[in-house]
Amino acid sequence: MEAIIEFDEMIRPISLVNRLISIWPLELNRNSSFESRMRPAHRVLMFILVGILSVSATADIIRHWGDMNEVTECALIATAFYLSMLRLVVYTSHKRDLEYAVNTVRVDWSESCEADIIVLREKCLFGFQLAKYFIVSVVMALGAFMISPALQIIFLGTDERILPFRGFFFQNQTNTPYYECLYVFDVIAGALGGSTISGATSLNLMLVTHGAAKFSLVRKKLQALKSNDANVDRDLEKCVRLHQEAILFADRAEDIINVLALGQFVISTGLVCFAGFQITSMIEDKGRMMKYVSFINSAILELFLFSYSGNQLITESEAVGESFYQSDWVGGNYMQNMRILMLRSINPSRITAGKFYDMSLKSFSSVLSTSFTYFTVLQAVNED
Repeated sequence: MEAIIEFDEMIRPISLVNRLISIWPLELNRNSSFESRMRPAHRVLMFILVGILSVSATADIIRHWGDMNEVTECALIATAFYLSMLRLVVYTSHKRDLEYAVNTVRVDWSESCEADIIVLREKCLFGFQLAKYFIVSVVMALGAFMISPALQIIFLGTDERILPFRGFFFQNQTNTPYYECLYVFDVIAGALGGSTISGATSLNLMLVTHGAAKFSLVRKKLQALKSNDANVDRDLEKCVRLHQEAILFADRAEDIINVLALGQFVISTGLVCFAGFQITSMIEDKGRMMKYVSFINSAILELFLFSYSGNQLITESEAVGESFYQSDWVGGNYMQNMRILMLRSINPSRITAGKFYDMSLKSFSSVLSTSFTYFTVLQAVNED
């Protein structure tokens, strides 16, 4: 009982932000009939709002074509919201896989023995802490975008009226009262669209980290095998079953995340590049520089969370075969079964970016390197 209370406490920030954007599985909230009825309408509203912001930001790119600073700023916002749309599509189309994965996590925490809970806590606690920190960083970045234009008008007396998340809707949109109405709409829609960043990424981090913890449980039980134990065959059978469950869980998580991971890694290259360009181009504009410093911090952290959790999954699943050598295996009559398990662990479970490459710390460094290369090219083009 204490373990499930602890789990509910750790997962609360993740569940709240994902319920806000209508992708949290309702199986964990069956008592909320109102939420169940409103969920389809909520999801349709999310698609409409994010779609409007994506199109309006794209229109703003076309309107400012030729001005490198304005184009890169609008492109930065537009790509972020197109990625938000991709998140909504992915989680809507993988509803059943998501329900299975989240319910499996909850069952593991509620039904495991105390020794297994210790392993889950050891392997997952840091991931939950990272998720909370990331949610806070995204909230701060969204807040910076929301208040920056208003602060520039009120305190700096600037005549330029821009929307928090950019966008072109119609001519004369900067006139009163159109600008004020669009400002409120932009804040609400941008907050919901931007929440998909913290919601989807924190959920992905939780699922993949838990997948790595399941392999860690298999390793722990393999290391405890003793060849002279009368129940060793039964214990080994349990290890094999747990290993199969861990592989199934990782495969379902891969089905959910791989397309999103591909979009994340490809678009993040541009996001980091554009955000860095905006920071260097607006050193004297403190308000706008503050926005993009917070943005690039969230973008790099998001990319790191994808890579870190994927790297943990590869490491833990790959180490299953090695764990057998740390058990008391000498003289055992179960070597054939162990060979099969070790052979399976040679091909570790992993989260891929659209099946093209693995999510790992190596891919994280590769994306940052590519982003820096594009950034230097963009700087050279702007100087010319």
